[in-house]
Amino acid sequence: MPDQVLGLAAAIVVAALLLSALGLAAALYFLGRLRLPRLHRDGVVTLILPLTGNAPNLESLLRALEAQTLRPRRLIVSVESTRDPAYRRVSGLARGLVFPLELVVAGLAEGCAQKSLNLIAALARIDAQDQAVVLLDADILPAPWWLSALVTPLLDGSSDLVNGYRWPVPAAPRVGAQLAASIDRAIALLPRPGRFALTWGGSLALSPQALRALALDRTLASTLSDDCSIGEQAAALGLRVLNRRALLVPTPTAAGLASTWRFGRRQYQIIRIYRPSLWGLAFSALSTRLLAWLLLLTHLGQTEGRLAAGALVIFALAGAITQNRVGRRLGAPDGPGTAMAQGLLAVLKPAVDLFHWTLVAAAFSARTVHWGHVSYSVAGPTDVLVRRRVPWS
Repeated sequence: MPDQVLGLAAAIVVAALLLSALGLAAALYFLGRLRLPRLHRDGVVTLILPLTGNAPNLESLLRALEAQTLRPRRLIVSVESTRDPAYRRVSGLARGLVFPLELVVAGLAEGCAQKSLNLIAALARIDAQDQAVVLLDADILPAPWWLSALVTPLLDGSSDLVNGYRWPVPAAPRVGAQLAASIDRAIALLPRPGRFALTWGGSLALSPQALRALALDRTLASTLSDDCSIGEQAAALGLRVLNRRALLVPTPTAAGLASTWRFGRRQYQIIRIYRPSLWGLAFSALSTRLLAWLLLLTHLGQTEGRLAAGALVIFALAGAITQNRVGRRLGAPDGPGTAMAQGLLAVLKPAVDLFHWTLVAAAFSARTVHWGHVSYSVAGPTDVLVRRRVPWS
């Protein structure tokens, strides 16, 4: 092999080792700084839940919300129409809750995501009594202290928005669920530099002042991504966004391989549209590591290749162990089966990286995005059109 080619191959392997080492260092730093909140303030808080479809986790979510140490003033659930299965599900569960539930019908979106229109309709119900507003997703299963931890920095005036992120918890022994946990947990433990203005609408608290400044009825009216649009607007306005480490919210997943792939591709399509630099960073990092695996696996007979491949596997195993400890500290420990599966996926890291790379690479084409039962044509961040809507059966 020519010296120039050998030098390039060595550089790729070194870069992959460095990327893996940095990822592990970030996870260890996250674990070292992770503390459960001790300060809990009381206040008037409204929850907003955009909902669609059968919502299989809804009963569990409502029980978790009833168990919160800070009881919400009310829960506003917003659906697209009375034909949406979510409408019937919510109607049947509204009675008997310890807090009021308001059901809002948003109508059918045309120039934005259906979730965005649902949020706009629900936000129109916010009034002067609310000291904080929390947006949440239906698939989370928050701990009893979640709501208090989310809104306390708003109530004491130290932040304008408080942000969390999902912590995937496999709820079934399926390859897709385990892959989702392996990939998304590593992402959850990465640093979130303020300049990237990252927010996650699955667990996001906003102060009344932030709501007025963000003017979400306009901000969300032409966007596919509520998360990215809120984050970008908050950064442009200079609002104080707090990403709390303890607010990694357990999110049960029983997805199969195909649905995990579709979900991951859509997430990266949204990043490709709204944060192209982050998409490029993910594509470059994964491509580098895949090339390194290819080089190492074809040269395992050489001592250097065996040592480098072993180091990458050790980094992956140490990462899985660190993630397991993070979950335990959050109160969402892995069962023996999940811990073994995550360890096995660490050993099979080349296959995990290949699966992850296909999600990112497939997201390069982001002109059409399929989300639930709706397909969108996307010509730009604020140029969104509903292309097709599969009717509910």
